[in-house]
Amino acid sequence: MTAATTATYIAVAGMAMSAVGTLKAGSDAKKTADFNATRNEQSAMAARRAGTERAKREARLGAKRQGANRSADPDKLDLLEDSAIEEELSIMSIIHGAEMEAIGMTNSAALDRRRGANAQTSSVISAGSGLLLGGAQVAGSIYGSTGGAASAGMGDR
Repeated sequence: MTAATTATYIAVAGMAMSAVGTLKAGSDAKKTADFNATRNEQSAMAARRAGTERAKREARLGAKRQGANRSADPDKLDLLEDSAIEEELSIMSIIHGAEMEAIGMTNSAALDRRRGANAQTSSVISAGSGLLLGGAQVAGSIYGSTGGAASAGMGDR
């Protein structure tokens, strides 16, 4: 085996290892993004549940306050009605805040998934590009050192 042949084998092996490394990096980035997306989706569900629980707790406290404030006094009825309206608005605000938090987390999850897919696609393109460029360099060194395509039997076709 000549030194040129050995160098060619080493170059091809290096290109292959580089391509595999690039593909692995893309695959790992996708797995990480998918993990983050799943975590964000779970956090979104938890935010919705927590908001619902806070709203229920607020409603129970409001009912207790109204029960404690009831009396035969008609002037207190207006106050109770105002208090009930304020508590309903507070409950709606809690639910809205939780939903906004959940939507943000859901959007982050979608973004993470897209980033993972893009990283994987990019790694495939980069690996393919590296193999093509490396192959061209190896071919150039082989055919360039022997006098080109004509001396390699390729110029007559």
